[in-house]
Amino acid sequence: MKKWLWLVFGFAVLFFVLIIIGYFSKNYSDRYSNNIFDDQYDLGSMNENTNENCDIEFSEYLIDPTKVQKLGQVGVVHGSGLYIVERSYISLKNEFEGQRISVYAPVDMTLISGSHYYNPALPLTSMPDYALWFDAGCNVEVALGHLKEVVEDIAVQLPEAKTHSRSEQLERIKFNAGDLIGNFIYKQGDVAGFDFIVRDKKVTNKFINQERYSGNRASNLINGVCPYDFYTGEKKEVYYNLLGGGGGTIFRVKDCGKISRDLAGTISGMWFMDKDIGESIYDGYKNGNYGTTVSIVGDEERITFGNLGPNNVFWIYANNPTYKLPTEVNGEHCYQIYSTNDNNSDGYAYFKVIDDMTMEVYYSPSGQCPSAIPSSAKRYYK
Repeated sequence: MKKWLWLVFGFAVLFFVLIIIGYFSKNYSDRYSNNIFDDQYDLGSMNENTNENCDIEFSEYLIDPTKVQKLGQVGVVHGSGLYIVERSYISLKNEFEGQRISVYAPVDMTLISGSHYYNPALPLTSMPDYALWFDAGCNVEVALGHLKEVVEDIAVQLPEAKTHSRSEQLERIKFNAGDLIGNFIYKQGDVAGFDFIVRDKKVTNKFINQERYSGNRASNLINGVCPYDFYTGEKKEVYYNLLGGGGGTIFRVKDCGKISRDLAGTISGMWFMDKDIGESIYDGYKNGNYGTTVSIVGDEERITFGNLGPNNVFWIYANNPTYKLPTEVNGEHCYQIYSTNDNNSDGYAYFKVIDDMTMEVYYSPSGQCPSAIPSSAKRYYK
C-alpha cells in the first residue's frame, strides 16, 4: 500500500477512536453526575406564553399530603456536595413502602421533554427513574424527578431506560390540573422521595456576584422559586406545615428556604476556588480535601458543608457545641466535626470571612479546633 494511503487510513482510525472515546466519556459523565435538572433547554424557548407576565395558581395537590413525611426546603446542598439546588425533595412516610403513590398535575400544563434512566446513585437492578418537564404558561416551568412510573401517553415516548439522564424533547401532551402523571414507589435501599421543581422566568434571584450566575451559567438558580408558594389558602398551609429542614428527622421549619443562600459578610452560600467566572457553576470537582466549589447551608437543625473533606457532604447538628448558623458567621469560626456514631472528633473545618466576596477555608481530618485559622488555608470567592 502506498505511503499516502497508510496516512489516510491512520487518520481515519484515529478519528474513529476519538469519537468512541468522546461518546463513552460523555456517557460516563452523565451517569455519575446525576445532574438531571441543571443543564436543560432555555426556559424562554420552551414556554408557549413567553411574553406574558401573568400569574398562575396551583389548584390541585401534587401528592396526597397525608402520605408525606416531609417537604424539603429549596436552596439546599445537592447530594454530590458540588453545588446548591433549587429543588424541593418530597420524602414519603415509611408506612407506604412498596405502595404506588400517585403524582398529579398541580395546574394545567403541557409536557415538553423528559428522560427515562437508571439512577447513577443506585444499582442497575433498581427501578429506573423518569424526569419530566412541563410548561405551565406565564413563563413558569414545572419539573418532576425520580418518578418510577408514568402514564401510558408518556411511557410510549420513553420506552427504554438509558444509562444517562439527558432530557429529550417529546410530543407535547396537555395535562389538566388534577390529572394523573405517574407514581412514585418507595423501596428499602432506594431513594425515599422525589423532586419537585418550579422555575419562573419573571423572577431573578439575587446573588452577591450576580455575573457568576447570569446567562446560562445557572438558570435553574436564577429563576428557581418555592413550588408551594403557587398554592393559596388551605392547600398552601397544609404543605407549609410539612416543610422541614435539611436533616433526616421530621424537623419542621415552616420555611421554604431561599434559592440564593448568599448573605453579605458571612460564609453562607456557594463559594468558588477560581476567582475568574467560568462558563457554568457546575464545572466543580474535588482534588483532595478541597473542592473547586464549596457550598454552605444551614437551618435550626443542622448545617451542611458540601465538597469539603473526604465525603460529599458533612453535617454540624444543633447539639454540636460549635454549631453556629452560617448566616451568623461574619468573622471567623471553627466547626468541630463528629461522627454520627460516636463522640470521637473527625477533625474540623475553619472558616474566615475576608470580605463580602472572599473567605478562607481550612479543613483537617483530625485534631481539635485551633485558636486561629492555619496559614495554609485555601481562599474562595463568590
